[in-house]
Amino acid sequence: MEDESYLGNFGQQIRPHWRKYRPGMARELDQAGTLDEAVHTAEALTVSAYDQAIRAGLAPDQGRELVREEWAFLPSETDTLAACTPQLVSASTMKR
Repeated sequence: MEDESYLGNFGQQIRPHWRKYRPGMARELDQAGTLDEAVHTAEALTVSAYDQAIRAGLAPDQGRELVREEWAFLPSETDTLAACTPQLVSASTMKR
């Protein structure tokens, strides 16, 4: 059950982002019953890092840009796989 009543602005955006760009991860978390907790944790970590960036002197838009992809707006699963593929190919050919 998706309870978004306790989520702030970031949290309201995280779940749909994960469902669209990280469907495998979202499905696994949902099946394990930990999706809500993971979204809440990602939101809390993002907000905390954002607050620290602002206290360090960054402008709000710079702070948001700096922290948003760390825990909340993760790259798509296909982008992540594509980034790892050259390393995997390289590692497999080195073993031969």
